[in-house]
Amino acid sequence: MKSLKMLLLPLLALSIGMFACGGKDDDPTPGRTAKKVQFKASGSAGVQIKMVVYGYDTQITTASDINSNTWQSPVLDVPASAMGGSCTVGAVGPNAGSTLKVEMYVNGDLKKTGTSSGTALSAGTQIVF
Repeated sequence: MKSLKMLLLPLLALSIGMFACGGKDDDPTPGRTAKKVQFKASGSAGVQIKMVVYGYDTQITTASDINSNTWQSPVLDVPASAMGGSCTVGAVGPNAGSTLKVEMYVNGDLKKTGTSSGTALSAGTQIVF
């Protein structure tokens, strides 16, 4: 009985120590940082951008009735906890050779590009942070 107590006592102390140290980290996103994200879209001659859906995680914004050949989002302050960002652009081109390009910039650096061609244009880009 005494040897059983001698075996269980250190085991119990070790278990309590492990559970006490197993609390939540102060940093919920270790190794990740906040970032500045911006999306840009441009079409070839005659292309009219009609609608854009952009954002990160559940922070989504829709812009409609743009009717322009180019578009850019405001710079988004994306928190370190964000999992990913995306942008999808819809446009209309005058002919089958029309093109649409969507770019994603993170902290000022071009990270992703999406393209489309034809008369009914839809291009997008997405990233996992």
